[in-house]
Amino acid sequence: MNKKFRIGDLFDIHPTKAYKLNNYELFATQGVTPVLSNSSSDNGIGGYCGLEPTEEGKIITFSDTTTGADTMFYQSKPFIGYPHVQGMYPHNYKVWNEKRYLYVISSIRKASGSGWSYAVKFNRALVCELMVELPVIESSDPNHEYTVDDIDWQYMEDRIKELEEDRIKELEEDRIKELEAYLKATNLDDYELTDEDKKVLSLSRKSASNENGSLETDCEDGALRFKEFNIGASYTMRGKTIDVDKDGLFNIVPTKIKINAINIEFNGKYPYVARGEGKNGIRGYIDYDEQYLNEANTISFGQDTATVNYQSHRYFTGDKIQVFKLNKKYGNLTEDKAIYLINSIKKVFERFLWGQQSYALDIISKIKITLPVALDGKPDFDYMERYIKAIKKLTIANVVKYKDNVIDTTKKLVNSQS
Repeated sequence: MNKKFRIGDLFDIHPTKAYKLNNYELFATQGVTPVLSNSSSDNGIGGYCGLEPTEEGKIITFSDTTTGADTMFYQSKPFIGYPHVQGMYPHNYKVWNEKRYLYVISSIRKASGSGWSYAVKFNRALVCELMVELPVIESSDPNHEYTVDDIDWQYMEDRIKELEEDRIKELEEDRIKELEAYLKATNLDDYELTDEDKKVLSLSRKSASNENGSLETDCEDGALRFKEFNIGASYTMRGKTIDVDKDGLFNIVPTKIKINAINIEFNGKYPYVARGEGKNGIRGYIDYDEQYLNEANTISFGQDTATVNYQSHRYFTGDKIQVFKLNKKYGNLTEDKAIYLINSIKKVFERFLWGQQSYALDIISKIKITLPVALDGKPDFDYMERYIKAIKKLTIANVVKYKDNVIDTTKKLVNSQS
């Protein structure tokens, strides 16, 4: 059962004490004392300083600017208030605790609504007269006139506890959903590193060729051998295919058609890949003549931006995009293979000095990247895939750890307030 109460019957409202200092003077020394501002975020805290607090805390604060009740927060610690920061000091401190304050803040925000402006400010006079609904202990007397003495303080506290527990449950459920989604997306059953994963991540690097450039035939246990490969096996220019290196990694071909983004609408089925870095280079999705789709499981390369992205589905492109198709002698390109290769290519590009002619295919195709190799001298794609899968597991583990820390912190806060 709820009854309406006037805020002024519960609190005295007046400005908090504040130092008459400008911002430079106020924050001249670093410290841990919160400085309350007119902010509607971070609990109203605008920063921290080394001065002594002017308020003891354990009150509600809000700003009498135009922002309304969104600047209203409970302050658990001593603080300094900016000008315009108002304090709500309860008539009877004994019945109040943090959860009861939080309940009242929620009720005030609900009652105050919106519509505050410079003409109608959320000032202490209006807040004082604001009527809010609060739970009461129901009287058996139908003619009973309810006062603040009838407020059901325990219900208020229990309700906030319930909401906090729901929030913890929600965080835990979100953690499980995000983890399951990530596992599904990466085709991993779990994120625990196996002994094999640990071995893959711990292998040491070893040169793969001797002084004559011939491949070593022996490999000590626990060592990983590397060798340089040209990015290009061949490239196609003006309809002519030019061979570069039979052991090169990719056949570089132009896109089937260059579609101008100005002439299309982005509400279709197939990816439209441009030269951007984010979202895998996908600017949007379009419908177009399917004969011009580029092959799936290839890498799109933006020539003037050096952006490299794996494309798992057939796609259209804009201007200045080349398609990297894995050399047939190395099998099919998979996502994990592509991730390893792309990172190796990006490392080389970081050191590459792009000149006016450096985007030319004859230069790009002869850039060398270093890759792990098997005993037959071919790129060790099995290792690359196992390595990327292990890295994905580490990534998932970090996400889980972060989520667990958020949940643990929330639980500690809730328990400390109980």
